[in-house]
Amino acid sequence: MYEQVETGQNYDKVAQLLATYRGLAARMANARARTQGKIDRRLEQLGERIGIALEELTYKERMALTCWKEGVTKGTYEVDVDEITAKPYVSIRRVDRWTEEHDLTENYDDDETQSVSNPTREQLRAFLNKLE
Repeated sequence: MYEQVETGQNYDKVAQLLATYRGLAARMANARARTQGKIDRRLEQLGERIGIALEELTYKERMALTCWKEGVTKGTYEVDVDEITAKPYVSIRRVDRWTEEHDLTENYDDDETQSVSNPTREQLRAFLNKLE
């Protein structure tokens, strides 16, 4: 089972920004020194944009995302660098699944099995007998 959260355009924008941040952070490890400087500046700018965009989201939309954390000051948000660069990668969009547990001791009324009446059973039995 799962619950689906209604999201808007800002949610998709933030998810895309987080994916871009993840891609740049992954490139950073294998880049040359000069390129690392460029990527680092880009990551800082992107992190600021993500923080601003996270503030615009509703509480439910923020809870539907991963890889972010609350900032130093109250009401600000930032990228959780450790989580977004952790391997194996976690999904940027939160997917929580759980199983429903049924009590097997309860007597469930099966409408499907009880819906076949006796005349219908007799008709089916007669049809099967004709086939033999």
